Amino acid sequence: MPVTRIVTLSDGRDLAYEEYGDPGGQPVLSFHGAPSSRLDAAPAHEAAASLGVRLISPDRPGIGRSTYQANRRLLDWPGDVAQLTDVLGIDRFAVMGWSSGGPYAAACAARMEGRVTAAALLSSAVPLDLYGTTRGLSTDDRILLYLVRRAPRLASALMRVTIADASTARLLREVKRTLPAVDRAALAAYGSAGGAVGFLKEAMRQGTQGCLQDYRIFGGPWGFALEEIEIPVRIWEGGADHTGPPGYRQYLLRHIPHASVTVVPGEGHLSLLPHHAGDILRGLLG
Repeated sequence: MPVTRIVTLSDGRDLAYEEYGDPGGQPVLSFHGAPSSRLDAAPAHEAAASLGVRLISPDRPGIGRSTYQANRRLLDWPGDVAQLTDVLGIDRFAVMGWSSGGPYAAACAARMEGRVTAAALLSSAVPLDLYGTTRGLSTDDRILLYLVRRAPRLASALMRVTIADASTARLLREVKRTLPAVDRAALAAYGSAGGAVGFLKEAMRQGTQGCLQDYRIFGGPWGFALEEIEIPVRIWEGGADHTGPPGYRQYLLRHIPHASVTVVPGEGHLSLLPHHAGDILRGLLG
C-alpha cells in the first residue's frame, strides 16, 4: 500500500513524499499540479506496480507535509530532488510532471544532467512570460495568477473559502462544475467525495502559503531555457483537455530538442493519468 514518508534536508526542512507501485522497482518521480499534493499520483499506483515502477511523489515546500521554504524558486527544486534521491539511494531516475508540475519535471531534466533519464510532461504548463498570454487557462487559474501578485491576501482568502475550509461535498461540486464528462467520471471513480478531492485538501494542510508560492512560480520566469533539456521528453495531452493556453504543446515541442507529443482522443485534464498511467510510465522506462 502507498505510504507517506519524510526526509530531512540539509537546511533542516522536511520533505514529504508518497510511494506508489513496486518498492523495488525502477524509480520514477512524479511532481504534482497546483493546487495539489503528493496524493495526485495515486491513480498510477496499480499501473506502476504491474510495470515494476517505484513511483515517488513528493510534496513541494509548504504543501502537504513538506516544510515551507521562503523565497522559493523553480530552480531550487532540482536541489531538493537530488537530496531526496540521495537519501533513498537512487542514482538515476525518470521524472513526470502533471499540469503546473510540468515545469518542475522540466527543471530537473535540464539541470540534473546524468541523473534524469527521461521526462513526461502531462498537460504541462509553459513559461508564461515567454509564451506571452494566459489566454486559454481556466478562469480560476487566471484569477489566482493575478491575485497572488496584486492582492495576495485576497488570493489566500479565496483559497481558504473555496478549498481549505470548504466541505468535501461542496468542493467536489465546484471542481466538477467546469469539467468535461470524462474528468467528472475520473473523479467519480474514487468512490467518495473525500477520495476525489483529497489531493486538493492535502495541498492546504498547512494553510495557503505554499500554494500561493506555487502560483507565483507558475506565473513567473522559469530561470532556464527549454533548449537546455537534452534527454527524451514525451508531451502528453488529452484531446478533451482545454485548460491550457492554445498551442502550448506545439510550443514545448518547438523548444525542447528531443520531444514528442501524444494527444489521447477524448481524455481530459484529470482523466489522462488514471486512464493511461501504463502507457505514460512505459514511455519513461526506455
